[in-house]
Amino acid sequence: MAHTTKEIPREQWAKYLADISKRVRNERVRVESITMESISLDTGDQEIARSLPLVEISLEQKGSDSGAVQIVAGHDDDVITHRVLEPERISAELDADSAALECLEIAERGGGKLLIFFERALDVEGPSVRA
Repeated sequence: MAHTTKEIPREQWAKYLADISKRVRNERVRVESITMESISLDTGDQEIARSLPLVEISLEQKGSDSGAVQIVAGHDDDVITHRVLEPERISAELDADSAALECLEIAERGGGKLLIFFERALDVEGPSVRA
């Protein structure tokens, strides 16, 4: 299966993440973190969440954490929250044929990245994703 990658312009992050959250609420995701330390130690990706329902992906727009991206996944009393405090780039990996979202990559200052894999590819056709 062929893929294409689309970088999301910074000024569209908040709307794009809100749209994703609305469309995929309760869809299952896998969240992985790749840090510079894990790359240099060759320990691989660090899994944060596996097959948990997505609650929200959002961009903090106020306060001291302004600009941070927050990912919340889980259900009831088993919720995982992860924050990317200094995101530099957000890109979407799309199926080349259907344009369905398969993975969201959030690159962090310092070289690490957070990967959010969607168990069911998402149809996110629209101006915030398509070129």
